[in-house]
Amino acid sequence: MAAETIEATPERRRADSTLTYFTELAAAPMLALFDRPEVIDHLVAQRAGVAMAILDLSDERAGVLRALTARGVRVHAWLVLDEVDGYWLTADNHALARERYRAVRTWIARHELSVAAVGLDIEVPIAEAAALARRPIRELARLILDRRPRGEIDRAAEAYAALVAEIRADGFVVESYHIPLLVDERRARTSFLRRMLGLVDVAVDREILMLYQSHVPAVWGPALVAAYGADADAIGVGSTGGGVEVFEEAIGHRTIGLPDLVDDLRRAARFTDHLYVFSLEGCVWNGFFAKLSSVDLHAPPRRARRVSVARAARATLRGLLRGEPYWDLIGRLRRARPRARKPAP
Repeated sequence: MAAETIEATPERRRADSTLTYFTELAAAPMLALFDRPEVIDHLVAQRAGVAMAILDLSDERAGVLRALTARGVRVHAWLVLDEVDGYWLTADNHALARERYRAVRTWIARHELSVAAVGLDIEVPIAEAAALARRPIRELARLILDRRPRGEIDRAAEAYAALVAEIRADGFVVESYHIPLLVDERRARTSFLRRMLGLVDVAVDREILMLYQSHVPAVWGPALVAAYGADADAIGVGSTGGGVEVFEEAIGHRTIGLPDLVDDLRRAARFTDHLYVFSLEGCVWNGFFAKLSSVDLHAPPRRARRVSVARAARATLRGLLRGEPYWDLIGRLRRARPRARKPAP
C-alpha cells in the first residue's frame, strides 16, 4: 500500500479510540517542534495526547505543556533519569525514580500544570540495552551469568509499588511502558528476565506494551502486534525516529514506514482502544503526521505474515524461562567449583 493511497475517512474514526504520541526531545528541539502551529493543530484534530519525556524541569518545557493543555491536548508526564543513572527506570535505580517523580511533582505544582497521567518507563538500563544491540551474544551471556538475586528484584518491586501508590495519592493516573518479553515471563511464572535485565513488574492503571516493529528482527516484525496484542492493556507502535542517541546508534536508527505504521495501528485497534505512537517528532520529520489525521484506524490492516513464527518464538522463550531453576543450579555449581591452584614455583 503506497502512502498516498491510505484511506482518508476521518468521519469513521471511532470516538472511543485514544491516540497518544510519545515525544522525547531536549528543550531546544522541543521548542522548535511545537513552534510549528500545525503540530498542535493536528493533535487537536486527532483528539490525540502527548506522552512527554520530562528531560528537564525548565520554564520552557512548562510553557509547551501549558500551551498543549490550553488547546485541550492531554499531556502525560513520562519519567526518565539521567543516562548515567540508567535513563529508563529499572530494578537498580528505584530510589532515584522516586526522587525524580517528587521533583517533577514539585515542578508541576510550581507551574500550575495539568497532567493527565504519569508514565513509568521500565526498561533495561540504557548502557546494557546498547551493549545488547551491539554485541548480542556476548552481552546476553554476561547478563545470564550476572543475574541479580531474587531478593533484589523483590525489593525493587516493593519500592515501585510504593511509588505507584504515592503517585495515585497525588491524584494522577499511573501508566507503565514495558517491553513485551515481560508478558512471557509472567506466563512462565519465573523471574529470570527481571533478574537478568533489571525489569520490574508492578501493577499500574494502564500498561503499554511497546510493540515497535522497527526494533525486532525484520523476519517477524509485522507480526509483533498480532502476536502480543491480546496480552496488552494498551499498545505502542513505531518507531518513526528519534529516541536516545546512544541506543538508536546501537540498533542502527531503524524506522518504520507510514504504510507499516498504519497497519500496526489498525492491528492494535483490534485489541485495545488505547494506541500509542513513538514518536511524535519522527512522524512530523517524515511527513506522516498530517496524513495520520485522515486515516481510519479501524479499517482492516494488511494481513500480517509470520504470525505463527512470532508465536512459536514466544512459546520457545517461555520454555527457556521455565528452566530458571536449572540455570540457578548451574550458577551455584559454577560459583562453588574450586579454582585450580597454580603450581608452586
